[in-house]
Amino acid sequence: MTYRFHRPDAKAGLLFVFLGGLPMKIGQDSILGLFFAVTGCVALWIAIRYPLGTAGRMGPGYFPVIISSLLVVTGICVIIRSISASGEGFPAINWKGLTMVPAAVVVFGLAIEPLGFLPAVLLLLVLCAATSVKFRLDWKASAGALAFAGLCTILFVELIGLPMPVLGTWLQ
Repeated sequence: MTYRFHRPDAKAGLLFVFLGGLPMKIGQDSILGLFFAVTGCVALWIAIRYPLGTAGRMGPGYFPVIISSLLVVTGICVIIRSISASGEGFPAINWKGLTMVPAAVVVFGLAIEPLGFLPAVLLLLVLCAATSVKFRLDWKASAGALAFAGLCTILFVELIGLPMPVLGTWLQ
């Protein structure tokens, strides 16, 4: 059986696979179901090597086998549902978010020592929020970011006791 991939309308984001001459629309749910099923199968293949034990005395492989089996079943159900329903096509990729969020995490890692925890969290929040089309840097966004950064500082530095300076060497 041969597979041919064809993308008739790039704006709609639909992908058709011709199986034996009949077109089958592959939507977002089909890919997600396939991802769940493959991930569950790989996890099951890894977990089955551990001793299972019994229901009363579970071994190290008992819980991973059950969870990965449920993931496979969920993936199969999502695939069946996506084939029977007319699903949506692939959405457009948000390249700005896909590049800015990992870059913001790298900037956070690089800025935490010279700037400190509080300014690094503020920088991370602003860079991640800037990926949204609805983002505007006004007083509400600034107050929310400052409150969240303050809460994170209290939680991680003061309560949990992470050895990070609140203000770094550049700001002291």
